[in-house]
Amino acid sequence: MAEVSARPPSELTRRALARGGLARSDLVPMEVPGRIARLRELLDGAGCEALLISSHSNIRYLTGFTGSAGLLIVRADDAVIVTDGRYGEQAPAELALSGAPARAEALGGAEQVELLGELVKGIARLGLEGEHVSWARLRRWSEGWAKDVELVPTSDLVEGLRERKDAGEIARIAAAAAIADAALASVRPMLAEVPTEAEVALALDTEMRRLGAEEAAFETIVAAGPNAAEPHHHPSPRKIGNGELVVVDFGARVDGYCSDMTRTIRTGRARDLAPELARVAAAVLAAQDAGLCAVRDGVAAAEVDRAWGGPRYP
Repeated sequence: MAEVSARPPSELTRRALARGGLARSDLVPMEVPGRIARLRELLDGAGCEALLISSHSNIRYLTGFTGSAGLLIVRADDAVIVTDGRYGEQAPAELALSGAPARAEALGGAEQVELLGELVKGIARLGLEGEHVSWARLRRWSEGWAKDVELVPTSDLVEGLRERKDAGEIARIAAAAAIADAALASVRPMLAEVPTEAEVALALDTEMRRLGAEEAAFETIVAAGPNAAEPHHHPSPRKIGNGELVVVDFGARVDGYCSDMTRTIRTGRARDLAPELARVAAAVLAAQDAGLCAVRDGVAAAEVDRAWGGPRYP
């Protein structure tokens, strides 16, 4: 039977296992309605009168809109999502659910361009998210609907707001971690059945969805035996044998918030593991414990890294 170091399950994990999934009603609401106003306070210091947000993650943070296409323009007195007809029903519904003070316009391509031109009339300097706008897109906008506006690059305005999590965000991160914990507890026994790496990865992804995740946070990694030496190994058809170390790196996404956890699991009994592997596993566990002991409020991540003896970066 596969084994993993045991830690007491969190209350959220116990709920997930007991009820077969986390309910959104368990989670504290997020403080979405005030985010656009806080962003608006930063515009003058960034040298712009309005801001065009093109990062889908940032649009979701500010408004709750989860669509895969759209732009959000935040002006002095309003905020507008410009998207396409696929989101004509979804966008207004998600705005109403989040309480964000914005409206959505779902239009065809030519109509979107026309509306964007109307929205920037009278604006001298329009901020763009410098990290999220390609050169080609910048040229297309500057030669089209924004030709009469000075386009100003900005950096990390929304990301700066996102650094401080409200209670609802913290609850969703905790829920994502709890779902991943519960999924691993449910799937772990199958390691005794000589499955393939790919089968274990699929089982984890399926179980996380069953427990309430919207999707996996990233491609699940299951790497056994020699494959465990590859940090970003793609799960393969290789069967997981007895007396191996299995590295599992995975996470769940809940309302856009992700967990990310890595576990090293021994298959079989302790005596089935080669002595060299046992020593390596013990060294890694000791390093992890040292890092965990260093984690507390106000401590820089670099200090935690130094505590476990991690690599030094320039």
